[in-house]
Amino acid sequence: MTQSYIHGYSIAEQHRLIEQAEVLAANIHAGLDLSDSCRLLELGCGAGAELDYLRAHSARIDLTGVDINAGHLAAAAEHLAARDQDRAVTLVQADATALPFANGSFDTVMTVWMLEHARRPAAVLSEALRVLTPDGHLICTEVDNSTLRMEPALPAIRDWLDSFNQLQQETGGDPYIGRRLVDLARTLGTRDIRSENLAILSTLFEPWRRDEIVNYLESLLLSGSEPLLAAGKIRHDQIDALRRNFATLRREPAIEIRYFAVRMSCRPGLEHGHFTKDTDTRDSAAKMENSA
Repeated sequence: MTQSYIHGYSIAEQHRLIEQAEVLAANIHAGLDLSDSCRLLELGCGAGAELDYLRAHSARIDLTGVDINAGHLAAAAEHLAARDQDRAVTLVQADATALPFANGSFDTVMTVWMLEHARRPAAVLSEALRVLTPDGHLICTEVDNSTLRMEPALPAIRDWLDSFNQLQQETGGDPYIGRRLVDLARTLGTRDIRSENLAILSTLFEPWRRDEIVNYLESLLLSGSEPLLAAGKIRHDQIDALRRNFATLRREPAIEIRYFAVRMSCRPGLEHGHFTKDTDTRDSAAKMENSA
């Protein structure tokens, strides 16, 4: 499997993904220029929330979503159908390291909160580059959990996040993948690499949506409670302590919350257009991962 998804594939998680996308949409998509895109692929599309946003804000783009989990794809189909019956989005179940598309099938490939769950992120990106046109764009918006800060710190939230990050790493993910995106792109021979920090959450600059931010963070952290308990990373009493800390956050507006993500964009290297499905980019990704 390409991914080890710490949040699980429950119906509750599908609803959480949709709510998360609604909360973070303005931040994730701010300044994102897709004016040259005609065929866009989202890797790890989950419950379809990002595709729904893109469909509403980019009428001319043909959209395709890939996810490895059939349940998430079913939820995506239901969500997208309920929101707009007139414009179809193509949904495909596939492993992101072995995409069922020909070379140069898309002019934009996107990931949003996906590579943190990938066991082989270089292999995912090499496949993304393969299915891009020579002048296409790869756009990755990914986490760096080291940037999540509350000042003053709240111990139960801090300890929970440390356990969350540790379990994600132990199961093959990377909660700090955002800081590695540029190096990954360089190693894979891409060009026109650009990177920027996105202020995903900030009660200092967006105090009017403090409750929304707090609710989102509490839902995010609690979504990992079952695997954390199963792995012995937390105790049941820590769930109550976590909830108490979030209650404190709601009561005390002086506590600042901030969290940054990284958006990296690049184009395939000049040689990528000559790569075949079974060689070259995958070989480069394998060499990179074996040397890591």
